[in-house]
Amino acid sequence: MGRQAYHKSLLKPRMLVAWVAAISATSFGEMSAAPQTPSVKSVSGPSVPCASRDLANKPRLTIHEARCLMVSLVNRDRATMNLSPVELDEGPPTIAGQGHAEDMASRGYLGHWGSDGSTPELRYNEVGGRDMVFENASCFTDEAARTIDPTPWIAATEVVTTESMFFHETPPNDGHRKNILRGFHKRVGIGIAQPVPRPNEIAVPCFSQEFIDPYGSYAPVPAALHVGQTLHVEGAVTAPAAVAGVGLARVPLPAPLSVPELNRRRSYPVPQPYQMYWPPGYVTPIPLRVSAGTFAIDVPVSDRGQAGLYELSIWAKLPGEPDLAIVGLRTIRVQ
Repeated sequence: MGRQAYHKSLLKPRMLVAWVAAISATSFGEMSAAPQTPSVKSVSGPSVPCASRDLANKPRLTIHEARCLMVSLVNRDRATMNLSPVELDEGPPTIAGQGHAEDMASRGYLGHWGSDGSTPELRYNEVGGRDMVFENASCFTDEAARTIDPTPWIAATEVVTTESMFFHETPPNDGHRKNILRGFHKRVGIGIAQPVPRPNEIAVPCFSQEFIDPYGSYAPVPAALHVGQTLHVEGAVTAPAAVAGVGLARVPLPAPLSVPELNRRRSYPVPQPYQMYWPPGYVTPIPLRVSAGTFAIDVPVSDRGQAGLYELSIWAKLPGEPDLAIVGLRTIRVQ
């Protein structure tokens, strides 16, 4: 989906959108729910209150106001399906999303890989996030270098138009809409970056939405390991979610990407685990120890002896969801 607009002799860069697709647990078999536990503290940042005034009718917005407007529009759209609202989280999801929006806007590309080869979960992890993250993105793709405005004024119409583009997609190209309407989302980070205006061009913002699902508390894992080392995993999952399994996936280590290559990449699938670990009673190489919602396991980090970026996923059963869902996703560089 794209849009192009003109004002007098000034041109707006053409805007496009991209989304992250999540894998389904049905690829690995169904699990029954584990015992539920009392709530535990989330590892996400603090939720941020937004002003109640009608920001959509305010011509120019600060970045914080634009974030608040975007969240209010997301919640308006979620309400059409009787879904609970999400809260703005200006901790790790907004920090990661802001960095990605600036990367896209400064280089003129759209996608979920960063110019350094990073993925949404890696960017989120590197600023302290431990939950699952779903990213929607919108930007222009002319591959022109631009300077980011450090204190921009954002047109409310740009925020409204972008959320409308996301939400009013139609199948089968409706990944953004599906991300917005995932019933178990709890928080969202918003990245907004706008270049400095140039002669004969109206500056327009690039956006990212980083939906996160803080349903657990997880012990830290190493940032780096060697192939074959043992990884200790433990944590607790928050009711009403119930822990179901742990997975390990592997993708190549990140490497810088050219802007043309970044523009060739669009939707991003979360990597499928090469190995899943289930509780006792299921076919599994190492049983996941589960007790009253807490879990622990020690697993070897080796996908056929290959180095790479290993992804540790925590799977849970959520009420009303037919498939298991990833509620925690962390990355480990393995050499």
